[in-house]
Amino acid sequence: MDVCIYLWPQKQSATKLIVETDTFGSRVRIKGAETGFYICMNKRGKLIGKKNGQGRDCIFTEIVLENNYTALRNARYEGWYMAFTRRGRPRKGSRTRQHQREVHFMKRLPKGQQITHTSHHRPFDFIQYPFSQRTKRTRYSLQR
Repeated sequence: MDVCIYLWPQKQSATKLIVETDTFGSRVRIKGAETGFYICMNKRGKLIGKKNGQGRDCIFTEIVLENNYTALRNARYEGWYMAFTRRGRPRKGSRTRQHQREVHFMKRLPKGQQITHTSHHRPFDFIQYPFSQRTKRTRYSLQR
């Protein structure tokens, strides 16, 4: 079993994930490093955490899509994908499809293609969010 640890540069310890391969194929289990809980999907399609990640509801098949993004399809519930909204909230697997943007995770290079010159790629820039203070919306009253 291979184990890969992903770390995100944030102060929260909940951002450390351990991705374990279940078989020689592309089946993976994702576990929180701090909590020890596995990401699973219940029969309603909701993402939940379980201490024991041995069931098929905790195994996801990693699929590389036509646009070179990765999607994680649940092994137990075929056609249901792990998805998160723009705000980071999980979406129900029963409401997800392969073509939806919330399902696409990591972009990969096409097979056989390698990065030759890093100067052609724009480096990542970290920006402050929100960009500026939001102003309160003014409502115009209708004067008759």
